[in-house]
Amino acid sequence: LKCDHGQPSPLVLHEPQLKEAAANLAAAKAAYALAELNLDRTRILAPFNCRIRSESVNLGKVLKSGDTVGVLADTDLAEIVVPLSLGELGWLQVPLAGSQEVGSSAVARLALADGSFAWPGRVVRSLGEVDQASRLARVVVAVANPYGPEHAMGLATGLFVKVELAGKTIPRVVAIPHGALRDESSVWVMDSADRLRIKPVSVIRKSRDYIYVNGGLAAGERIVLTSLAGAADGMLLRLATVVETKP
Repeated sequence: LKCDHGQPSPLVLHEPQLKEAAANLAAAKAAYALAELNLDRTRILAPFNCRIRSESVNLGKVLKSGDTVGVLADTDLAEIVVPLSLGELGWLQVPLAGSQEVGSSAVARLALADGSFAWPGRVVRSLGEVDQASRLARVVVAVANPYGPEHAMGLATGLFVKVELAGKTIPRVVAIPHGALRDESSVWVMDSADRLRIKPVSVIRKSRDYIYVNGGLAAGERIVLTSLAGAADGMLLRLATVVETKP
């Protein structure tokens, strides 16, 4: 067939068939791209290095947006929540949110039957609240690369560890027994002439075993632990006789 001007008819040139074939090809390419996208979506990639803590899917399960497929644990960083009294919190450097401050250093320790393990870390933030029941504040210690080859054991999620925190450094601090502090502000010492000297001190911190003071004591001074009636500065003292006994 030919048109009036001598040109072949579109039917002769198979233009409808070519258009249909082109449309089918475009649809097939779109279906192929969608199939590749759907296939790619069957692989779930975490945006960070991690370990799988739990799974909640099975082979063949149909998922929709928002479904939970598992729980992951970051392996680049582990965080330990440490409860502290308000008095202890004041001795630490705790960075504020958004600041460039460096927090106090810390070491997480774990003792097991087959050895002891340690992971260095640092205080990175406070949770910003005080527990209503225990009246304790909580800070977060971050341990970098807790599963790294430099550690003999990985810091697994759920472990109970002992955390040592490095507090602020104060010069010329002396640790004395609790019984050595008098009236919460002084210490009795025996001078070189065996006379009582009452020295004022400042209490820095109290622990279960010691009281930490500064301001009045020098290295090597003899602290009086015995209670004395009518004690006065300058009174003569004598050392108690030490008697060695055999069992």
